[in-house]
Amino acid sequence: MSLSNADLATVSDLAARRRATTTVAQAEALTARVVDTDRLAVSLLDEFRAAWSTGDHDQMTAVILAAIDLDQATPDSPRLMDEIRGIQMPAAA
Repeated sequence: MSLSNADLATVSDLAARRRATTTVAQAEALTARVVDTDRLAVSLLDEFRAAWSTGDHDQMTAVILAAIDLDQATPDSPRLMDEIRGIQMPAAA
């Protein structure tokens, strides 16, 4: 079963063709990957915060390296390293 496009007039021809050839299983697999990536990003951010609060520089470095790998593997997702840099920056008053 393929996903259908209810309003072909509002999307480009390329998007319409892509949607017509994408199966429900493919869409669900993509969604699962995004959810897993989001969970990993949240976990890494939590680990970094915990390491930051205790001053564990080795753990912070390990999380940063994992975050860089995740950012490179998922270029269309929000950048985890931007979030980590935000933790390290002092807040503006």
